[in-house]
Amino acid sequence: MTRALVTLCARIALAFALTASLAAAKTLPYDPAIVTLQGTLVSGDGMTPDGVKLKFPAIRLTEPIAVPQDEPRDWPAEHGLVLLHMALGDKTMAAFKRLKGKPVKVTGTLFHADNGNHQTSVLVFPVSITPVK
Repeated sequence: MTRALVTLCARIALAFALTASLAAAKTLPYDPAIVTLQGTLVSGDGMTPDGVKLKFPAIRLTEPIAVPQDEPRDWPAEHGLVLLHMALGDKTMAAFKRLKGKPVKVTGTLFHADNGNHQTSVLVFPVSITPVK
């Protein structure tokens, strides 16, 4: 085989693998349903509406998720989500700081971004953050 053909075959295989992983994403409902996510707590890189760089609390999921459309609230379906901005209260912010960089389970509700301060298209409002052992 020529080098170009090998490269083309490798690209096609990668595209199929990516499509399969997105299609296999677990579908979770928006708020008010309570969901549990697994991943690692990280500081995401974001930007304020006026262009100032910032860090935001996030969970990088172990596996991608999807959420279906929510017509009454005009929230669109989203697919292949691997990073979620976390809307934290005092208790969950303390847990985030203590467990940042570690694998965790986050239990809470999902909602769609609705303003320029939201750094990902879907966010999670955690009610608990617990370490995974």
